[in-house]
Amino acid sequence: MAAKESGTPKVRKRTLSSVVTSQMRQRIVDGTFPPGSQLNEVELARRFATSRGPVREGMQRLVQEGLLVSEPHRGMFVPLLDESDIADLYYARAAVERAAMLRLVDQGVTAATVANLEQALGEMAAAIEREDWGAVATSDLRFHELIVDASGSPRLSRMYAALAGESRLAINILVGSYDGRTDYLEEHAKIFELLVAGNRSGLLGELSRHLQTGQDTATKNSRGAVADSAAAVRDTTT
Repeated sequence: MAAKESGTPKVRKRTLSSVVTSQMRQRIVDGTFPPGSQLNEVELARRFATSRGPVREGMQRLVQEGLLVSEPHRGMFVPLLDESDIADLYYARAAVERAAMLRLVDQGVTAATVANLEQALGEMAAAIEREDWGAVATSDLRFHELIVDASGSPRLSRMYAALAGESRLAINILVGSYDGRTDYLEEHAKIFELLVAGNRSGLLGELSRHLQTGQDTATKNSRGAVADSAAAVRDTTT
């Protein structure tokens, strides 16, 4: 007589890899694995109680997302964005967001898009009210992502999704600057108003100012982060 199958199905390798990837991604995004830190495959496999295969697959996926970098003969590291990285990231974001906004203005903003953006602004306002700066960062990225997706261009959406990981790392650098910024919500509300009104020139000007402010602040804050990381490396080698 055949043995009775267990009521708990085995987790497929692909599914397990996805779970491990999600866990690593979350820890990078929330700062548990801080910028500049090295991730060890064996230690992560032990942490997640799995074999090294799913961890290795997850690491490769996060390299593609820009949340890890592979350094030959050294290993895998959480990126520490420097001034040139931040400038290039915001340059790429601006190119995609401008194209999406212009297309969206030309085709008209739907009621569904208006509702989605209002919800994102409401979530941002609530997060600012309770001083939950991580949630502010999440709603910030969500607001911009909604605009790109609303343009109806799958290619722009894919391009923007490819920037999502590094964008979150850059916004994490900004988190410390959110406290006391009463104009942060106002910047996004202004972009929303100009978008709905179809004001092309005003919209592009406001987007440019918004992204430049983010780039300047992230660049300033990253200098301290790079210095702190360099000091930490020196401490571990002395």
